[in-house]
Amino acid sequence: MAVSRSILGVIAIVCIIVGFGIGFAARPVIAPPPKEVVEKVVEVPVEPAELEGTIYVGAIIPLTGIWGYAGENSKVAMELAKEELNEWLKMRGRKWEMEIIYEDTASDPKTALEKMKTLHGRGIKFFIGPMTSGEAKECKEYADANHIFYNAHGSTSPALSIPGDYLYRYAPDDTIQGPAIARLTYEQGVRHVIQVYIKNAWGEGLARATAEAFEKIGGKVHSEFEITYSEGATDFPTEAAKLKDAVEALVAKGIPLEEIGIQTMSYEEIGPLMEDAAEYDILWKVTWVGSDASALAPILIEHPVANEFARATNFICTVFAPGTARYPRMEQVKKYIEEELGRTPDPYAYLAYDAVWTLGIALDIVGEYDPDKVIEVLPRVVKIWSYYNGASGYFELNENGDRAWADYALWAPAEEEWVRVGTWVGATDTIEWTK
Repeated sequence: MAVSRSILGVIAIVCIIVGFGIGFAARPVIAPPPKEVVEKVVEVPVEPAELEGTIYVGAIIPLTGIWGYAGENSKVAMELAKEELNEWLKMRGRKWEMEIIYEDTASDPKTALEKMKTLHGRGIKFFIGPMTSGEAKECKEYADANHIFYNAHGSTSPALSIPGDYLYRYAPDDTIQGPAIARLTYEQGVRHVIQVYIKNAWGEGLARATAEAFEKIGGKVHSEFEITYSEGATDFPTEAAKLKDAVEALVAKGIPLEEIGIQTMSYEEIGPLMEDAAEYDILWKVTWVGSDASALAPILIEHPVANEFARATNFICTVFAPGTARYPRMEQVKKYIEEELGRTPDPYAYLAYDAVWTLGIALDIVGEYDPDKVIEVLPRVVKIWSYYNGASGYFELNENGDRAWADYALWAPAEEEWVRVGTWVGATDTIEWTK
């Protein structure tokens, strides 16, 4: 696959600028694009890269299980980025190329760690994935102890926002998504919330961040009715019955049904959860709100009962909104994945694409297969790469190695496909509706 000349020119600028040493500073959670970006090519000596041969990167992502569809999207995006990167390296006369080894974690934390250990035993020190926060947490101690770089591009748990470690995340953490879900819930007229969520690092962190944000703007989260379930659960008759009882209890206190909402922090198991909830008439009469791990889930289109229930309860999910850079790549990646898989990709696919490119550029700059040296230049690479070419839009990394700011897209399942219905604008904490 050929790489456009415009991209080659921009990457040349990136390498020179990064080599010249632009400083990096963390930004606040919400920030506008930079006012000044160096665009002028300066003739300065650049040390040639020393890498040779095939450089291996591990991709430990879910290709099956509750988030398998997202892992498939990310794999296609990574393959596209790898082909482009290798073509770029070839055109620059480099003597190395990247190869990605994929391993299926099925979103299971222990499996993710096993896969990391196995690939590390083969000499691999750089990973893209795992995608869930539970997996990222499980891998953290081993990765830090062995100086293994890993970009968990789907992980958002605030508990993993730690400076100075080897975990990087191009997704924003859930201290940003929590306020988005809170505002979405409140905007729909809901003032009383029951939360149901998967009991893992991601679910617990997002539920807490959302509850704090919702109560801050005047809502009430009824923690006495909170419902959790274990990873791996596939049937939810008990949880559905508890939800029914909780809603009835709130109604008995005089709270109108239109002011009652159910916030869910779930993966693709949202389908069977809604199927079981559909057994109770009262659960059709309250508003349901989702989050990023359920957004664009095929099951809510394919499962007839879950689809009808989601539409009837005005189910809308938040997921970070990929932006457009000066030379946007989002549409190219989107079109490529749609052609390969026949579906609209989730936003984490764009992060996977950016992860491959930025890692490749950083490796080429330092000229060594050394995570510590790559980490030194990565923030600057991300800043410049994403401004010109980021498929997920312009962003910077904060002191924790996470995406520093984000807006959130609002997606709702229709009869045949997911539809984007609005955007939560982080800078103003407002929603712009499009549907």
